[in-house]
Amino acid sequence: MAHLDHIGIAIDDADAVKRRFRDLLGLAAYKQDAVQAQRVRTHFLDAGSAKLELLEALGDDSPVQRFLDRQGEGLHHIAFEVEDLPATMERLREAGVELLSDTPQDGADDKRIVFVHPKQTHGVLVEFCAPTTPDWSARTVPRHDGHLAVFERGARDRPSLLVLHGAAGTTQHDAAPLIRRLESSFHVVGVDLSGHGTSALPGDAPLSLDLFAEDVRTVLNALDLPSAHVVGFSLGGGAALRLAQLHPGRVDRLAVFQTNAHWTDDHARRMQARLDLDGLADRAPRRAARLRARHDAPDRLVPALQTFVTTLPDASDTLVQTLPDLVVPTLVAGLDRDPLFELASTRALHDALPNARLAVLPGDTHSLSRAPVGRLASLLANHFLEA
Repeated sequence: MAHLDHIGIAIDDADAVKRRFRDLLGLAAYKQDAVQAQRVRTHFLDAGSAKLELLEALGDDSPVQRFLDRQGEGLHHIAFEVEDLPATMERLREAGVELLSDTPQDGADDKRIVFVHPKQTHGVLVEFCAPTTPDWSARTVPRHDGHLAVFERGARDRPSLLVLHGAAGTTQHDAAPLIRRLESSFHVVGVDLSGHGTSALPGDAPLSLDLFAEDVRTVLNALDLPSAHVVGFSLGGGAALRLAQLHPGRVDRLAVFQTNAHWTDDHARRMQARLDLDGLADRAPRRAARLRARHDAPDRLVPALQTFVTTLPDASDTLVQTLPDLVVPTLVAGLDRDPLFELASTRALHDALPNARLAVLPGDTHSLSRAPVGRLASLLANHFLEA
């Protein structure tokens, strides 16, 4: 299903337009990209249900400049995100729709794009886009008998924010959409936890919240960060809570999203089913293939995670008992229809923390990459930048 991703607006004076939208909506641009192939600089504003993409020409040869010369400032295009852009293009061609390029083109915001000729859409320029995996280079940090993969985005002179993915996730494939929304305001550090992505799976210790918390402390030390803000999704949220308990001085502010601290045997069984590679291969082969492709040792990682999950009902008893002692300002966020953890789990975690705020967002999938990232990023920025 395609959904509205952004509205493109051609502009002459980027600073003036950004000031006006700040006055109108209270929104500041969260990132900008220069797309040399399109001769355009883009400025993104998060408008909640969709983004605003302000289009600034990079020269007289820019298509945006030709648009401005012909029509002046105003609506340039509307863009819909799809999961499979080549398949969408083939479907459109079969329907007799004329496209402005034969192949997907590089666009802003780490996306591949194609435009439909406006004569096909009653004068409205329509873009279809699909996200790509950002070409980020990982920094390696020594840990265990190997290393951790660490990704840095944003200027180092901004507040540091560590982002932790969930079980069987990675920074590039799961946390990247959120990181892209935050990198204009923070020095963002994405950590691939032990065994995930290209980070080494320790051979001498089982997976545990203590081990993942130590991963994060190791990264803080390696980057010479005395402390930082930390946000974690699902398992990453549990690791963030454990880090704040073990090393409270290392966490400035904390946020957890779709994180359960009150594990039951039923929760463990549901999570194990999600981590069943053979079962996934039968019912969701594309997801199983993606999981295998994103980790160096999936056939070792997944069984290790399944064993780890069985320990969580007992481990959560210890975690819950110490939550009232965790005084760091914490944002607890969840989805109203999380298929894995009921909303009561999110509320219970919030109620157990002495200095927490609660946020409930609309959604029905337990996935960071498919969450309402715009709304979540706005909540996180307000929480972490609060004086």
